[in-house]
Amino acid sequence: MKNRTTNLLVLAAVLALGSILGSVLAKPVWAQVRAALVRDVDHPARQAVTIRKFTTGSIFESVYTVPAGKKFTLEHMSCTSLATDLYAGIFDGGLSHANIVYSVPVIGSSNGVLVADGATRIYYDSGAVLNLRIFVAGSTTCTLSGHTVDAAQ
Repeated sequence: MKNRTTNLLVLAAVLALGSILGSVLAKPVWAQVRAALVRDVDHPARQAVTIRKFTTGSIFESVYTVPAGKKFTLEHMSCTSLATDLYAGIFDGGLSHANIVYSVPVIGSSNGVLVADGATRIYYDSGAVLNLRIFVAGSTTCTLSGHTVDAAQ
């Protein structure tokens, strides 16, 4: 009987301690989760940007100019192609290997369609030009996505 009472007291103490530690540790974790959930509310000037480019052959061209008073962040690039080989990349300036800032990796092929996909984070100031190079011999679509914010932020 004495062991049973001791076990119950130990169990009650462990539960009480767990409850106290749980409430103390949960507040910072909840604050972090809550901050992530209201991120867009904190940045009302953020505007999504999606750029799509279709081609049936190789190209090098400007596909987006950052509007005046805005900054642009490129966050993701993906391409699908009916070709057997594909290169797609973002260039800063002219067509030169020294100007490559991101090359999207080919991640696989399915039913004759090449898929290239990758996350990135490239920042552009107001007035900057985003140049896209697609080196391919077949129908290809590339999609670039990111967002703009007011340049003052």
